[in-house]
Amino acid sequence: MSSYEQRDLSDFRRRVWIVAGVATLTLSALAAVWFGYRILMLIFAGLLLALFFSIPATWLQRHTFLSQRWALAVVLVVLAGLGLAFGFKFAMSLNQEFAQLTKVVPGSLEALKEQLRTWPLGSYIVDAFDRAPSLESAVRDWSSRVSTLFSTTFGVLLNVVVVVFIGLFAAFEPSIYRKGLMRLIYPSQRPRIAELLMTLKYRMSWWLIGRLSSMTVIGVLSGVGLWLLDIPMAFTLGLLAGLLSFIPYLGPVMSAVPALLVAFSQSPTSMLHVAILYLAIQFLESYAITPLIQREAVSIPPALLLAVQVWLGLFAGLIGLLIAEPLIVLCMAAVQKLYVEDWVERQTQQTASGPSDP
Repeated sequence: MSSYEQRDLSDFRRRVWIVAGVATLTLSALAAVWFGYRILMLIFAGLLLALFFSIPATWLQRHTFLSQRWALAVVLVVLAGLGLAFGFKFAMSLNQEFAQLTKVVPGSLEALKEQLRTWPLGSYIVDAFDRAPSLESAVRDWSSRVSTLFSTTFGVLLNVVVVVFIGLFAAFEPSIYRKGLMRLIYPSQRPRIAELLMTLKYRMSWWLIGRLSSMTVIGVLSGVGLWLLDIPMAFTLGLLAGLLSFIPYLGPVMSAVPALLVAFSQSPTSMLHVAILYLAIQFLESYAITPLIQREAVSIPPALLLAVQVWLGLFAGLIGLLIAEPLIVLCMAAVQKLYVEDWVERQTQQTASGPSDP
């Protein structure tokens, strides 16, 4: 065998090993995601919590003489104090009202079905509803599903502890993880990756500010509106509306169902008033509050968000619903920087500036 043929064979073997290595790494990464997706989601949730801690801490650091760690410590103490004060003030009443909701909702559902039977097409609607046991079960058991947010079972409590510790460690020592990531990147690409990380932090910060602001507005307006309409358990239903609005599109629907059923236990007119109230609040949030605050974040197509929500919800349950929107924001910002700007636009500029035909 000639030296030329030996060199070709050596190059061929090297390429085979490279392809095999890339394929192995890809399959290993996919296997890690498939078997450890819940852990990855908890890590992502912990990073979101770290961002939640760092936003007010950064503001406090810029406007005071405190260092980053001391500012973060002050923020944590304030949040812990507010949480304890809220718990001592409202924990018992919330528990009682949630217990009352579990009794009111099933009875209101049966009364609503009887009311529908008096309408021309009401019997057909009720029969169709009864033929869908999964739908009826979902409505009847809404309180048990919502209560998982407040559950103290060992599994849920352990997940919360993991998310909190990840958030605290990442918030107190972000430079350690940033430097560790940079060491995995080629030196020539480190400035671009550092710019990407800053962009991701900027986008995610504005998304989080917008989401928390909309949650606050929806919770306050829902609670005050229900109280003005003289609906029972207005505070609990408003709190529920604010918390569930963290999940776009699906969350408001989930929070409106118990409010409408509780209002129907008063009268059909009260139910109509509550429906108008929730529609007005969602219109205000969708077309005024969120666009104004999140104009610095990534604009997500509604169809894409709903598709990812349904997919992650079926695949991972509640945690999938919670992280669907921030995960899309992160991926869209990364694709914009790494693919659109670094590849598509660069290739377009090179083609436009190429030599013209004689």
